[in-house]
Amino acid sequence: MKDNHRAHSQRVYNDALKTAMTDRVMLPDRVLTQDSCTPDASPALSALYDSYSWAAHSLKARAWLQAAFVFNFLLMSFDYLVSPSLLIPTLIIRGLVVSSILLGLYLLWGRQRASWVQGATLVMVSATIMIGSGALGALGGVSLFERYLTGALFTVATAILFFPIGFRWTVAGVIAAIILHAGMVIIGPVPDPWLALSTSLFYSGAIVAFASTRKATLRSQWKSFKSKIRELRDQEALASLNAELQVIANLDPLTGIQNRRSTQEDVDRIWSDTTYARRAIAFLMLDIDNFKQLNDTLGHAAGDECIKGVANKISLALRDGDIVSRYGGEEFLVVLTGTTASEASAVAERIRKSVESFRLNTSGDTPASQVTISIGLALWEGDETPEMLIKRADEAMYDAKRSGKNQTMVAPPPQGIDTPSGQIHGPTARDVA
Repeated sequence: MKDNHRAHSQRVYNDALKTAMTDRVMLPDRVLTQDSCTPDASPALSALYDSYSWAAHSLKARAWLQAAFVFNFLLMSFDYLVSPSLLIPTLIIRGLVVSSILLGLYLLWGRQRASWVQGATLVMVSATIMIGSGALGALGGVSLFERYLTGALFTVATAILFFPIGFRWTVAGVIAAIILHAGMVIIGPVPDPWLALSTSLFYSGAIVAFASTRKATLRSQWKSFKSKIRELRDQEALASLNAELQVIANLDPLTGIQNRRSTQEDVDRIWSDTTYARRAIAFLMLDIDNFKQLNDTLGHAAGDECIKGVANKISLALRDGDIVSRYGGEEFLVVLTGTTASEASAVAERIRKSVESFRLNTSGDTPASQVTISIGLALWEGDETPEMLIKRADEAMYDAKRSGKNQTMVAPPPQGIDTPSGQIHGPTARDVA
């Protein structure tokens, strides 16, 4: 039963915190910085805080009720020892009536109830403890009556500190205890009613002090709640900012595609996954043809536009899951996963044709410039590291440039492995077996 209560209260607690953290209409940031003592800004906020307060502190009320239930049974032996004539009355009053009420209240606090129901439990505790103790004290005679009433009053005082209810209901519980104490002193078996009433007023002042302490506790709990929400919102904002910075750090500022460092991290993750079928991996190294001449002739601004346009064409030609990054200058690296040799060749040709269709607009009467790229393709073989695969793709790319540019060359396999290599696509496409 206790575990069920813990699980339920934890869910309520988490839900309340999540709502408070995300709902800035119900709980604006300005409210979190105000020195308000209560969450009465709106009914919705008040209900939310009630849920949080119950989840955070209901275990205290249940612990008090549990202790009171056990202590109530222990007092039955005490009643019999001080006055054997109280055996039957204590079995009925403590053993049946008081214990049943305490058990019922314990079960009631196992789930969140309406705030007035939870508040009324303190009034019920006050009435039960005061009336039960007063009745037994009256049956025990003058020597027991005042002692039982005083003990009952301070028992109620401890409940005030443990029950997580609003201050109005705390005051109601205190008033109920004071009225019952004073009323029973007046009508009960006391030798000097006026002296007893004066003593009652003294003890009533003490229990009022307990209520004042409870008010300070409620204020502190509300401030603690606001502080927790501020902290959670700050953490969320920081996490969001870090995520944005991480995205920025992973992107090339000119083209908007991944940069070399972030692609290296992706490659490292692929290589560290022992379940990954690395034979389905291919690297493409791509370099813009005649870029230095274009840059020197048309200027750096045109060079930047060329790099951005090529990056866009490459991205559009890729499949879902493929990775493209600006490797450096006018060079790009494409990582193909889950691919075969023929599929990798098809992707490379699609990229080459896509870039070939790109026209770099220039100012004035200069006609738009055609842009082409040379591609080196390397398929993973044997126990190659990423660096070895990139090196083969890079060498194949330079072979493509030396062979006339605007074409794709397949890198030969590492020494000792016999697989086809050569030019697979060019300005006049041809397949090399």
